[in-house]
Amino acid sequence: MARKYESRRRQASAARTRQAIVEAAVRLHARGITTVSAVADEAGVSLPTVNKYFPTREDLFGACTRHVAERLKVPRLDELAAIPDPAERLAAVVRQLFAVFEQSLGHAWTGYVLEDESPTMAQVMAETDGLARAIADVLFEGEAPPEALRGFVHGLLHPLTYRALRVKQGLSHDEAAEYMVLTLGRLLDIAPSYAKKGG
Repeated sequence: MARKYESRRRQASAARTRQAIVEAAVRLHARGITTVSAVADEAGVSLPTVNKYFPTREDLFGACTRHVAERLKVPRLDELAAIPDPAERLAAVVRQLFAVFEQSLGHAWTGYVLEDESPTMAQVMAETDGLARAIADVLFEGEAPPEALRGFVHGLLHPLTYRALRVKQGLSHDEAAEYMVLTLGRLLDIAPSYAKKGG
């Protein structure tokens, strides 16, 4: 019985150590720091301990991306598409997509920086781009717009565009969303709800 108890205790301790390493790496990746030695320092463990749980950098990247993905609140395409008013749908698309970008602001940047050298990051960023495009396409209501227009809208509703607005231009999250709704409303000829009601 004592052996089973010790085994469970060791397993619990190992799980806590692994989780601490992942959480430390996630914090650092949000700031663009990806060295294993920095992760070890942040987690308060030795470099060999990190290597024990994550033998390769790809193993650590995979654990971190799963950790971040599990906590993201991703918009549901069917719910967005079901919004009947085009202006309300536009506002919901932009605000919900930008909320995802805000949650993963630093991580997305690190992912794009590393996607050419990391298969894990390349896959995650391809999935991120695909999600953003799928959500943006809700704005076209099943129409077939010119490819240039579709591409332009995809570019406006892209994580790197959001990062440029937030980090480089200093807009708040709400300001970025508000101006993007106005911009896309004009571009796609979607009048605000209040304008339709004569307000």
